[in-house]
Amino acid sequence: MTAQVYETGRRLALGAAATSAHWIGEEACFALGDGTVLFAAREGAVRRIEAHDGVILSAALHPDGNRLVTGGDDGRLKVIAPDGAVATLAELRKWVDHVASAAATGVIVAGVGKEAIVFRGDKESHRYAHPTSVGGLALDAKGRRLVATHYNGATLRYVLTADDKGSALNWAGSHLAVTMSPDADYVVTGMQENALHGWRLPDKTDLRMDGYPSKTRSFSWDKRGRWLATSGANSAIVWPFVGKLGPQSKAPLQPGEREALVTAVTFHPTEEILAIGYADGAAMIVRFSDSMGMELDEPGEGAVTALAWSPDGKRIALGDEAGRGAIVDV
Repeated sequence: MTAQVYETGRRLALGAAATSAHWIGEEACFALGDGTVLFAAREGAVRRIEAHDGVILSAALHPDGNRLVTGGDDGRLKVIAPDGAVATLAELRKWVDHVASAAATGVIVAGVGKEAIVFRGDKESHRYAHPTSVGGLALDAKGRRLVATHYNGATLRYVLTADDKGSALNWAGSHLAVTMSPDADYVVTGMQENALHGWRLPDKTDLRMDGYPSKTRSFSWDKRGRWLATSGANSAIVWPFVGKLGPQSKAPLQPGEREALVTAVTFHPTEEILAIGYADGAAMIVRFSDSMGMELDEPGEGAVTALAWSPDGKRIALGDEAGRGAIVDV
């Protein structure tokens, strides 16, 4: 079976490891480990924009949908436009490990050390302090609720309320990555050990999802919030979040099983179709209705670290830690 990239795709030489991939209009944009952002469409010239002195650690679409917000190990939070304009949103003097944003409320949140720093209208609005370094940040679909993880749990806040003291979600251990369900009913974290921990809100019921051979770093919810896909095993582990108890005492789906570990997952914007990237550089998509699979790309020299569907779901951008990228028509 020929990988789809050779039939309906475009191979890209990114030049550095991909931190993440995003779409602005018809173009994919890749945040890269050499401090640049690469813009590319399915055809035509590729543009490389110098953004940071060092590695881009985190990136998110700007709330306006027309620019990219990037956080670097140079301590800067920047806004990159497709026309090459680069603006510095803040000089934060520490690594900007996490960036989250929401179009609905226009907020950008940067995770820097122990603080979550909230920006509105491209200006700093307020900061929230946490007991230890922020391990991950996530916003709900309405852009109103913010969760930040740290040692021994997570803290939930209403992001527009500057003096919100926070609601604690406690669980012993180190919480390194986090996601919130689109309806804000669930918070799920990736632990230092090979397991997930979750809370069902508002009653803060604990959920534990374990059995992973490695750590989970990539999460993706389907549009309706019925499924949560996760990385960290030899297939995508997809937990059902239907009914009152969510995934408790339910077995996950395990699409896309291969010898290599799954390193990246992302759901199609409207369909129950999941894109899966692997530690050996291969990538595929699986359709839930009939378990039909399609190979997007063959193994390369580095793990897939970036996967992003175009807003219309017709194309997908992928990038790996060896600097290989692609845009594929699906």
